[in-house]
Amino acid sequence: MQRENAIPRPADGQDYAALRQSGTSPLRARTQLGLEDWQVRRFEKLFRARTARGGGDRQLPKFARHEAHVAAVLAAGGFWAFSERRIGRDGAAVCLPMIPPPKA
Repeated sequence: MQRENAIPRPADGQDYAALRQSGTSPLRARTQLGLEDWQVRRFEKLFRARTARGGGDRQLPKFARHEAHVAAVLAAGGFWAFSERRIGRDGAAVCLPMIPPPKA
């Protein structure tokens, strides 16, 4: 538990990588984390090096970023998708059953 008057810890490379992995642009990550230009350059360099070594988004399987695999799946008819269920006026939940890709 953090005290009310405690100084927040400064953002680090892991905070930056988490935002970048979720699709946040470097500029937006800089703004959200309150980083200086030199920090963004350093964190982006580390993030790109890690991604080049295969340590990108650990929540996605490797083939999800593989262009040849995606092209093969699309040529075979496409990806299956989860269906959605409405929750209230503005909400949606991803659920089963799976929906096959449309027939070409």
